[in-house]
Amino acid sequence: MNEWINAMQARKWMKKNESFLPVWHAYVGSELQLFDYFKKARTVESVSEETGYPLDLLASWVRVGVAVKHMKRRPNQTFRTSKKRCASIVGNNASPGVKALVKEIMELHMPTLLKYPEYMREQSRARFDHERHGEVVAETSALLEHFAIKKIKKMLSDRNVRNIVDLGCGHGGYLRKLADEHPHVQMTGVDLNKNVIMRARKESAAYPNISFEVGDINSWVPEEGSADVILLHNIFHYIHPDSREGLLEHLNTYAARDGLISVITPISETEHGEAFSSAFNSFFVAHSNLFALPNKLQLQEISECCHFEMFDLDPIVKEGSWYTFWLTPSIHVHNLHQRTGTDNAEQTIPGQKQPQLTQTS
Repeated sequence: MNEWINAMQARKWMKKNESFLPVWHAYVGSELQLFDYFKKARTVESVSEETGYPLDLLASWVRVGVAVKHMKRRPNQTFRTSKKRCASIVGNNASPGVKALVKEIMELHMPTLLKYPEYMREQSRARFDHERHGEVVAETSALLEHFAIKKIKKMLSDRNVRNIVDLGCGHGGYLRKLADEHPHVQMTGVDLNKNVIMRARKESAAYPNISFEVGDINSWVPEEGSADVILLHNIFHYIHPDSREGLLEHLNTYAARDGLISVITPISETEHGEAFSSAFNSFFVAHSNLFALPNKLQLQEISECCHFEMFDLDPIVKEGSWYTFWLTPSIHVHNLHQRTGTDNAEQTIPGQKQPQLTQTS
């Protein structure tokens, strides 16, 4: 190959991948609180002396920060964190979600994707450590709450709901948001990670109608015997495709006859967020205990097989191909059609609204 062409192609690839640097720089600065040390203009030497971090490594990090505009060069060889560029990761107003997302990318996604050649050559897989990484995953999952909670609240506003169960509840954010408007509804969060449950209990201490339990959602059942509303958010990639039908069948044993299941999940092979969802899917399948994302057809098939009607399928974060939809026992839909004089041909299909289900039971 012509040396000039070879050099130019390499240059183009290098330019494409410069976008990695801001993420790396933000991760290091966030993990070591370096952005906070440079909130006021300081020399690299003074920060190195205070923190004990090697001067050459710190100086290199600062130079990258100037290049990606996370740091500003000030007089007398001093540097300061950019208030505009780094507002979401510095100080008391820092966003826990942004910091958790950067941490998840750098500590989970990138190392796994970089080991793809090893996994493929050796036909091996990584193993996701729920105890070690459960906290950061719960934090990033909570980012979806803002986009989904309005739809959930609207669906529940006209229903006679007695209890709500959140499976894989994380830190309990959905339940707290619902409890603000439904203080008399009993709510239970269930998660396999003990540390996550401990934090959920702490953050929900002011809500007497919320309780939390450590449990496996594949076998856990509510003490009341049934649940009016079940939240099943970001769960499918933890369940083997062959076992997802079994999970829905288990939920059918205690979902109320006119109950609702709220589902949030990234979906593969959609028209939205293809790059992100395919990379996300690559991360999952590289693990022996994480699994491929479902597509729309698979979701519809397991719903029908388990006698659930699936409706109101909508993207809530298009860039990540995250979707939300509802499931309800098919017998409830059949009864509704009988009362309203419609027939089976008019039952909903994925993505179609079904306003009758917002009526009080």
